[in-house]
Amino acid sequence: MGNTESRPSSAGGEAGPADRRPAAPGQRRPAATAEPALPGDELGRAWLAARAGLTVTHLDTAASGVPSSGVLAAQTTYLAAEATVGSYVAQHEVAAGPLAAARGTLAGLLDPALRAGDVVFHHSATSAFAALLAAWPLPRGGRVGIVPSDFRSNWLALLARAGRDELELVDLPTLPDGRLDLGRLTRGDGPGALDRLDLVAFPEVPSQRGIVQPTAAVAALCRAAGVPLLLDVAQSLGQVDVTAAGATGGVTAYAGTSRKWLCGPRGVGFVAVRPDFVERLGVAAASGHAAGWEPDPAAPAGSRVVPAPGVGRFDVGEAPVAAWLGFGAALAEHAAAGPGAVRARVHALAGAARRRLDGLAGWRLGEDVDSPCGIVTLLPRAGVDPPAVQARLAQDERILTTAIGPARARDAVPVLRVSPPVHATLADLDRLAGALERLSR
Repeated sequence: MGNTESRPSSAGGEAGPADRRPAAPGQRRPAATAEPALPGDELGRAWLAARAGLTVTHLDTAASGVPSSGVLAAQTTYLAAEATVGSYVAQHEVAAGPLAAARGTLAGLLDPALRAGDVVFHHSATSAFAALLAAWPLPRGGRVGIVPSDFRSNWLALLARAGRDELELVDLPTLPDGRLDLGRLTRGDGPGALDRLDLVAFPEVPSQRGIVQPTAAVAALCRAAGVPLLLDVAQSLGQVDVTAAGATGGVTAYAGTSRKWLCGPRGVGFVAVRPDFVERLGVAAASGHAAGWEPDPAAPAGSRVVPAPGVGRFDVGEAPVAAWLGFGAALAEHAAAGPGAVRARVHALAGAARRRLDGLAGWRLGEDVDSPCGIVTLLPRAGVDPPAVQARLAQDERILTTAIGPARARDAVPVLRVSPPVHATLADLDRLAGALERLSR
């Protein structure tokens, strides 16, 4: 049942979603009117053709998107160059220009104030976030505003920094669905008042909930309060207009990844910092690539560490340059497709998935059916185990999804996560619905 099969186009005549009435466990709801045609069918077909070797029904972009043949070619071509002229020469003569172009494209997807020189590649979104947090100039006893939906790796980094410097981690006010409460933030009441914080940090889209934070409004409030904002865009960049928040001038720094909605390789993340703030940051991990030293008689050993200029202080030095170039190719494809067109198709697919799956065999949506997010979460009925269903979907049906457990985040509950890529179709969603119905009996 892989994506290499001949599949119906996503025209209005394809099988439609069920209505919104919940069905009894193990029963299917009556069919409703046909699903309207999705936007970007031609784009979806082109993206599928660029992934012609795919042998599964891939509905798991929030875990890792599928790289195109062009992304793979960018990596293998560069590896051949390394084998011919040596890795350092290849990085200087072959990779330098394309990497600068990739950083420029990435900067444009993040923030109007950023340029290529304000972006540096890292190992992953997790390492990028941890590096920024470690380098942030927080006073001992400082206060950091966070949310319960922080990804567990970010939460651990926050706990480690809090333990080191006796920081207070303060939960910002949120609504029941996990979105930040703009009303309370605007009023500035309670311990999460922005003007009482030294830093705000949160994911724009959490990995375990199909919601999008009102980031532009929060960023504007942060700017007005004079508190810097560190934004995790690992799950948003590529499916959310991140520049809407950047345009407010209220986002100070970004951490993100290549492998999700941008469909780049694994093992590549990035750090981006506004140029008017970056010189205030320290060095996360001192190395000859990220820092130097200068004499200082008052310092231990008579010298002190001096950060490299700008975002160079986050340079990781030795790195998989081929993967960086693969990320550059993915960014170029995303830009050529049109970020708005990509977002429109992803959100339409997610909406179609919600309409098909809500109430099916007792599964319930974890977010509103019209949530502007490519992540769909399904709450199981009593007695259904999401990890077991996810495993059988993968093994028996060759359909990729993710099972979320309570360890994912402080507000996480067991759900099955579905995240359709640009190249998915309504037929893929119908295939998932049929499989879920069978496996949930």
